[in-house]
Amino acid sequence: MKKYLYLFLSLIVFSCSTDDESISTQSIEDVQVLELKSTQGISNVNLVKAWNSYSYYRGFNTWTRKFTVRVSNLAYDKQVSIYHEKVDGTWEEIPLSYAYSLDNQNEIWIGEYRYTGYTEAKIYDDEFVVKYDVDGNTYWDNNNGSNYSIQEKEVGSFFAQADLNISVDADYDSLYPVYGSSGNKFSVIADVRNITSDKQVEVAYTTDGWQTIQYLPLSFTPRWYSGYQYVLISPNQFNIERWTGSVILDASINSVEYAVVYKVNGQEYWDNNYGRNFTVNSSN
Repeated sequence: MKKYLYLFLSLIVFSCSTDDESISTQSIEDVQVLELKSTQGISNVNLVKAWNSYSYYRGFNTWTRKFTVRVSNLAYDKQVSIYHEKVDGTWEEIPLSYAYSLDNQNEIWIGEYRYTGYTEAKIYDDEFVVKYDVDGNTYWDNNNGSNYSIQEKEVGSFFAQADLNISVDADYDSLYPVYGSSGNKFSVIADVRNITSDKQVEVAYTTDGWQTIQYLPLSFTPRWYSGYQYVLISPNQFNIERWTGSVILDASINSVEYAVVYKVNGQEYWDNNYGRNFTVNSSN
């Protein structure tokens, strides 16, 4: 049976390109179709993306690593896991949980490990691979025999999929009342591959079911702080940049639906959550 482990989940998606320069409801629908097609013609299991963070505060350590994996839906009963190296030289399976289906042929599975303590003795080392057990067979994504490797202090996103160029960090989007203001603050964070220095990242959002569309430009953020925990430097070791932005909306707005577009070299790369778009609700 599929393993629903109720991990901290983040919906991270593939990207695709379109030559359209303008943003419209029609272009968003077109991108949805292209994104689903982008999964065709690839192997039965692929690491899409990983996220890594490490923090140290007054002797208290926190290690977090998140994984997003695409698998071909070869049978209903399946198990997907990260096979991860430990510091003692052994390897351990970290089960992933089913997130959603892209179509009848492909699924997204996600999960993470996170552990904390007043100790410098970490559990997991750098290398890992993806394991997919289904219908009596085992399929691997071992990065073409090289294994995937992320060092402890390589903070931020790693895009394993070659054509993944943008990913919304939905763990950090928000919509909440602003003290001293009559409005709600809508905030979005996205990671993009640093293809070239001349680029734009923009949020297309709606508060009325796409009857109207508003636009929020995001800004390159060279240093992004997660409280006292850690600092993410852009671009990171994997050439991924963090872009952030926010806007004050009317206080009556309690839900926003959005997608994010990355414009570079005359192309547009979208993250619209595999055609579902992202939705953030007010925290009040």
